Amino acid sequence: MTATHLSLDPIAIKAAAEAYWKPSEDTRRGVRWLEHGRSVLVRLDTPNLPLWNANKQFDEDEASSLIFNFTLQDKRILLLNGVPIFPLQNAYVPPRLYAHQSAINLIRFEHGLIPNLDEAPLYAIDYHRTVPVSEHPSAQYNVFKTQLEFDVLGAGIAGQNTLLPDRTQRLILLSIDELGPVKNYLHPKPISEVDLTLSDTLLRDRFPYNTPFPAPKNLKKCTLWSWRCPDIDEYPWYRYVYRQAFDEHGKIGSFRHMLLQVWRQMREPFGFWQMVMMLVVGKVLLLTPLFYRLHRAAIRTKRHIKTLYTRREELDLHGTGAEDVVLLNYEDSEDAGFNGKGSSSDPEAREDFHGGPSTGSQVDFGKPLPPIPTATSDIC
Repeated sequence: MTATHLSLDPIAIKAAAEAYWKPSEDTRRGVRWLEHGRSVLVRLDTPNLPLWNANKQFDEDEASSLIFNFTLQDKRILLLNGVPIFPLQNAYVPPRLYAHQSAINLIRFEHGLIPNLDEAPLYAIDYHRTVPVSEHPSAQYNVFKTQLEFDVLGAGIAGQNTLLPDRTQRLILLSIDELGPVKNYLHPKPISEVDLTLSDTLLRDRFPYNTPFPAPKNLKKCTLWSWRCPDIDEYPWYRYVYRQAFDEHGKIGSFRHMLLQVWRQMREPFGFWQMVMMLVVGKVLLLTPLFYRLHRAAIRTKRHIKTLYTRREELDLHGTGAEDVVLLNYEDSEDAGFNGKGSSSDPEAREDFHGGPSTGSQVDFGKPLPPIPTATSDIC
């Protein structure tokens, strides 16, 4: 009874299936080269995306696939259906990609005539794109070799959007190498100066590599607290590109997006150069009070320093004058003592050379010295 209960439990069945699920090996089925090393068609089965009837504008219950055309332009830029995807032209705004839908089966795709997709439904796609090496324009390499991984997460047409979470859907792997022959003496150079070639193209099972499925509700919410709301902390910052999360200004909800949107709204009614002049004038008006305050502070500081310097000079001059007066008084007192003039019989009224009253403990320079006794007086 327990075994029967477990066998009917959908969670247990799912866990058991995942435990015994073994991904198949990478395959080249569904890959058709138009020109080896330069251009390739890839047919990707999409179990969650029914065939779109363009005439009746509704889905039909029929299996379908998306067709991708990867082409190297001038041996430098990889295009997906005519749109550059490597290297990225503007990492802040990931490219918006499209793919034609077709009901062609695998055998006809690989061995039949190349399908005409001019009248096929054109889907806008959401995708996951990653490259294991740095894509930054300043990154330099001696020998460039990498593998671009591409996973289709959703598709939309005529206002209808469909997520593609099925685990049986495959990933597209593009091997991108430097075009040989490689020279013996190598010098590092950026990606933009490297001649590239598509060396291989494979299809790989999504499970277990890209699981759980990165639905939009499971991704980190974008707020104004972040400049660009990146998925990763390095260039090119974004891996999961959903159409509703981006526009021509970048990631919707980021602080950078808000600034660019405000700039555009202000620029449209006035014009570009008028907005530049308004910004310059606004900047001048904003900075003028600041510069004025700094100027006034500099003037006050200069005046304060000058006042301190003037006072110091006055103090130095006053100190020098007082010493000169003291010396002059001292010299006058000495002259008066030798001449017997200028003496006073009142000790309280007498002043010393420092200008203070004379006391008994102080020397009276105005009093004459007693006479020197002679030898005759001593004998008498």
